[in-house]
Amino acid sequence: MIIKEECSICKSPVEEIIDLGLCPPANNFIEEKGQKVQLYPLIVDFCKQCFCIQLRHCLSKNELYSYYTYSTPKIASLDSHYSDLLIKLNSLGFATHEQSCIEIGSNNGNLLKFLEPHFNEVLGVDPAENIAQIAINNGINTIIDFFSNEVAEGIAEKYQKFDVAIARHMFAHNEDPADLLAAMSLILSDDGVFLIENAYALDTFKNGEFDQIYHEHMFYFSALNISALMKKFDFELLDFTHSLVHGGSGVFICGKQGKHLPNASVQEAFDKEKSAFEEQEIFHSFKAKIETNKTKAIKLIQDEIKLGRIVGAYGAPAKAFTVFSYYELDDSSITFCIDTTPTKIGKVFPSFNIPIFSEDALNSLEYNTVIINAWNYKEDILAKASLIFKKGTKLVFLIPDLEIHIVK
Repeated sequence: MIIKEECSICKSPVEEIIDLGLCPPANNFIEEKGQKVQLYPLIVDFCKQCFCIQLRHCLSKNELYSYYTYSTPKIASLDSHYSDLLIKLNSLGFATHEQSCIEIGSNNGNLLKFLEPHFNEVLGVDPAENIAQIAINNGINTIIDFFSNEVAEGIAEKYQKFDVAIARHMFAHNEDPADLLAAMSLILSDDGVFLIENAYALDTFKNGEFDQIYHEHMFYFSALNISALMKKFDFELLDFTHSLVHGGSGVFICGKQGKHLPNASVQEAFDKEKSAFEEQEIFHSFKAKIETNKTKAIKLIQDEIKLGRIVGAYGAPAKAFTVFSYYELDDSSITFCIDTTPTKIGKVFPSFNIPIFSEDALNSLEYNTVIINAWNYKEDILAKASLIFKKGTKLVFLIPDLEIHIVK
């Protein structure tokens, strides 16, 4: 574990935004109840100088990713989002049959499978062997390794340089983005673009999405801090798009310095973010909102239990670790969790001892109320709710605001 006491981008002093207490590493499940696991602090700091928002305690990549359980779902909202990304790339003159695309942190290859017909060649890089093998089995050429200078050199020797590089919801997962950017310089063509997508800092803090804070997310990116970081490594931010996916994401398109002209969306994002960050009111409101929501959520769950109702959960994403930890929930209040990911089914949440079952188990389980952890897929879940939950089930979305739906 590394403890950061200064800004990772500009080395200035940092100030604490929030301390969410101790939590086990997200996505690292255990085999049976009671297994001891190490807990680590979840503290977020802010740099006034370059607007960097970062996790103070960063775990090693081997601890986080050597055996990974997250597998990108195949759902309508993500397919629609992939289409939006393709349209954006096309608008900038990319994603043609003469070009090539590499994805860093390609997971099970769903995005590359979608993009494959639009490029001459696609390649994935991902360190999680169990997940990357899914992509390989689906016909997506994938290098199973951590993306590094050494790996990039090997790629550069074997392939021509790539026209498009993509890092979706993984760029914030590196304690030192400098390593990734140095490697990126080796495999991206001079006129190529680098698309980064991550949870957008303004959404995370304005909406009280505290469960976006977990050990994989070492940075909370805005256009301002992406730009500051890029400038240090001869890249620049060219285009910014806000997306609703995952509770609000930023799509940052970057290129090598001087190769493309940044468009108006970049300055517009800068102005909006400076207004939000300079007085830091966004962080004060964030803390007040999540404390209020915590009180409401705990009262609702306790009231359900007092009435003899059985409370379960749906979705075992990384963000659930933070919710269970911050709300102090365990198997005494949440009796089970349902998930559709094969690598998670049959496992147990560490520390909280909540077992994970498949959707089929809902046919035999007793339950009245279900906490929806995967709130970022709200519309997808509500669309199929009547098919998987029994009639009358109370579905509770805790974030960004407490919301209840009754299954009809």
